[in-house]
Amino acid sequence: MPQLEIEYSANLPIKDELSKLAVDLHYVIAREADADLDTFKTRISPLENVVIADGGDHHAMVHLDIRLLSGRMDAVKFATGEAALAALCDRLEWLVGDYEVQFTVEVRDLDRRHYHKHVTKSPGSRR
Repeated sequence: MPQLEIEYSANLPIKDELSKLAVDLHYVIAREADADLDTFKTRISPLENVVIADGGDHHAMVHLDIRLLSGRMDAVKFATGEAALAALCDRLEWLVGDYEVQFTVEVRDLDRRHYHKHVTKSPGSRR
């Protein structure tokens, strides 16, 4: 159920860490939002055309959008966002070199009434 999307300035030297970051985020968010780890999905998108502040080449961004099924209290969503931001910075900040990077997180609701899902099972699946 949790849908994560990581968008980042394509010029940042972080590409090799992004799959590891996604797994880190799955665990962190599962804990904070009481979500089933098997239901997480993360899309990772480099952005070629990003303009930040004065448009200088030293600016960059990493944004995480977290969508959770509706019904969680604001305190849970806040704690989830804070924990996710910490994980984002821990995993990536040391890699950004001389870039001035804006790390941001937004937690939003997926309306339970209008979210639909079907999962196929592989022949060897234990489920």
